[in-house]
Amino acid sequence: MTIEKKLKSVLLFLGICLGIYVIFILYYLFGDGCWNCSPQDYYARGIAMIPEKDNNDLKKGVKYLKTAAKKGNIEAIIFLGELYLDYFPDAYITDNKGKIAALRSIVSANIKERESYFNELIKNQSFFDRKYSKMQFNLGMLYKVGLLKSEEKEEAYKKWLTISADNGNPLAIYQMGIYFNNQGKYIEALKWFTKAFDSSQEPASAIMIGDYYFYGKGMAKDYQRSIEWYQQALSAPSSPDISLWIKDREELNEWATQRLNIAEKKVCSKISKQLVIVKYRIIGGLNSFSIFTSDLNGNLIGKVKKQNGYILARSNIMIKSVSISKSTKVDSMSEGLHWVLTTYADNKYGVDKDFNFVITK
Repeated sequence: MTIEKKLKSVLLFLGICLGIYVIFILYYLFGDGCWNCSPQDYYARGIAMIPEKDNNDLKKGVKYLKTAAKKGNIEAIIFLGELYLDYFPDAYITDNKGKIAALRSIVSANIKERESYFNELIKNQSFFDRKYSKMQFNLGMLYKVGLLKSEEKEEAYKKWLTISADNGNPLAIYQMGIYFNNQGKYIEALKWFTKAFDSSQEPASAIMIGDYYFYGKGMAKDYQRSIEWYQQALSAPSSPDISLWIKDREELNEWATQRLNIAEKKVCSKISKQLVIVKYRIIGGLNSFSIFTSDLNGNLIGKVKKQNGYILARSNIMIKSVSISKSTKVDSMSEGLHWVLTTYADNKYGVDKDFNFVITK
């Protein structure tokens, strides 16, 4: 081989090497920039770039996350779904709020995008695993507030709440109790509250159980048992994951202490009150229901309804054969129910009685 041919071969080889190098650089700059990366690698690279202040780096980070999502990485799909939310509902559990806030300068909320990513999440069978119980709960909250659309919003909320609860998420278990409590299904609610406390020692669950014994919801009143549960709420150890608590510890302690003091006064009271059992029926749904007497006449006692951002309880009472309507704003549907029943019972039987309210079908 002549020197000229050898030189051409060397130059050809160098040209090929240079071409490969240029292609690699272009791929790194304008492509994924990740050679033989796994979905987890793409996700890790994307998340790592989000703290950067440069918009180009932020855009590249989002691009990595989208690539990871296309390759089925669940964490990336969740992050991108959250990225396109308008806001996070109350009780929504996520560690991504800070990162998403950093991306707001280049990415806006988008209904179609979030629907797409969350629908992709639901299709992924791995998402039903126990380790995603927090996000399963979050999906329920998104359906509840309408950030995810469903023709059966309440059923979608309950479905994901149940999945999360069955996978052991204490907050979901507690919310299942609230769900049945608001429907007046106290026995079923009590099961969930008990399970919530057993699984996480979450004080709000103990307080709810104490309230059931105090007010006689679905059972006979038992002030002593209510005291025991309020005391358990106060003595519950701090959870290793306080994000699963419905309120902060200081507020929960205040709730429990107030209730405990009232219950102890009831027990210590020397005045023996006559116990009157008041039976009632409920007709309606989660956001609006009417309360009737359980006799054949089925007279209307009152109504509780969510409207214009607040809950209104209205009671119908008879004073000298004249129907009088009273109303008040309350914090919850169950509180409204208790107010209506107490107002009715005080008027009919007298305020010197103790009442045990029992729901009937």
